[in-house]
Amino acid sequence: MIEIPAGEFVRGADHHDGDDGRRTANVEAFFIDEHEVTNAEYAEVVETHTFREGAAGHPVTHVTFDEAKSYCEQRKARLPTGDEWEKAARGTDGRLYPWGNTLGRRKPHPFYSGVVKKSAGSNRRDVSPYGVHDMAGSVWEWTDAGDDTLRETRGGLWNLHLDFEYSKTFHRNRLPADSRFIFLGFRCARSAD
Repeated sequence: MIEIPAGEFVRGADHHDGDDGRRTANVEAFFIDEHEVTNAEYAEVVETHTFREGAAGHPVTHVTFDEAKSYCEQRKARLPTGDEWEKAARGTDGRLYPWGNTLGRRKPHPFYSGVVKKSAGSNRRDVSPYGVHDMAGSVWEWTDAGDDTLRETRGGLWNLHLDFEYSKTFHRNRLPADSRFIFLGFRCARSAD
């Protein structure tokens, strides 16, 4: 896990549907996984989890909010809050993408809709100022934000939006907690105290 220091950061966007506006937010120090939980890591805790050959290092997907939350708790961790996830992705300067403000020239993944073709942490460009990987060009990730009916996801959706334009650090999506998709995974966090 990577430590994210306490303090302020720029949150949200000026003109983005569903966002409550650009503002300064503050979070306590916390730790977050360097990359999404992989199939192999998930299978170490959830013995019934199976995956195709060669996909051990790929992000685990088809996991509901409660399953992701349970996995994190078994690791003595938790899902990150929406603000924690966003600070880990964009740093303190309000960058649009984890690497800065310029749109990536290459697609985040090859055009193989429905099948992740890269291992977690393998995109050398998709790295936040803190060293957190795959926050824009991989799978959506569950966070602990939301309510009883809809939970917030963050991150890049390689399966539908094969372009970084739709993977900005402030983008939020809300899904029913029982959603289970090929493009939906998670990472864990832990308070620093």
